[in-house]
Amino acid sequence: MTTPLLKVDQLSKSYYTGYKRFKRQYTHALEPISFELNKGETLAIVGEAGSGKSTLARVLVGAEVRTSGEILFEGEALESRNLKQRCKLIRMIFQDPNTSLNPKLTIGELLDEPLKFNTDLNDAERRKQVIDRLRKVGLLPEHVDFYPHMISEGMKQRVAVARALMLNPKIIIADEALTALDLSVRSQILNLLLKLQKEMGLSYIFVSHNMNIVRQFADKVMVLHNGKMIEKAPTNQLFAAPEHEYTQRLIQEQEMFSYKR
Repeated sequence: MTTPLLKVDQLSKSYYTGYKRFKRQYTHALEPISFELNKGETLAIVGEAGSGKSTLARVLVGAEVRTSGEILFEGEALESRNLKQRCKLIRMIFQDPNTSLNPKLTIGELLDEPLKFNTDLNDAERRKQVIDRLRKVGLLPEHVDFYPHMISEGMKQRVAVARALMLNPKIIIADEALTALDLSVRSQILNLLLKLQKEMGLSYIFVSHNMNIVRQFADKVMVLHNGKMIEKAPTNQLFAAPEHEYTQRLIQEQEMFSYKR
């Protein structure tokens, strides 16, 4: 039996909210969740705002500490690797490049930062890798000297993708990464992500509330509601015969929205 690239077992996240009647109180952002991700596979995590999908993404990338459960990478506990190793394995693309890209740094400097702090490459080697990643996402070597405000929204998201690729990760988590883009640019970035997946063997965890994008992009789907996983299935199966009424409503609402447009 093949070991999955990523295995999540009974992962949960709670936040301490204070005392009530001398008892510690917690908000349960994530009830225990289990799933697997294989090499070259895309898992979509869907749900409305407050469902826990972004919390799960932050825990997986190491931005938040889980309350309980295990995260295994190729069969080994993820926390057994140091922070530098971990950030090379799993990288993140955020929703809004205007907030995730420092406007005071050039694109070259933005892409160089992960290499500078996590590798032993010299200046020339880092610059070569920066230019290589720019080309991979459809940008030009000259863009190293541009600042984020000098390029379009779609190009900014390409820079965000390039930044996620800098340390040759195995998994990329895209947290609503296409939401702020218009339809034509969204299609271009989606095609870019699919191309990179094929070329580099990447696995994606795709956090979204847009069921149309999920249908095109994902191999399997996990549905979260109020911090609980209520359904998990291969994409075709989930869209053809959703079992939970909440999943049915998500699909119907997206279909109605698409029809109105």
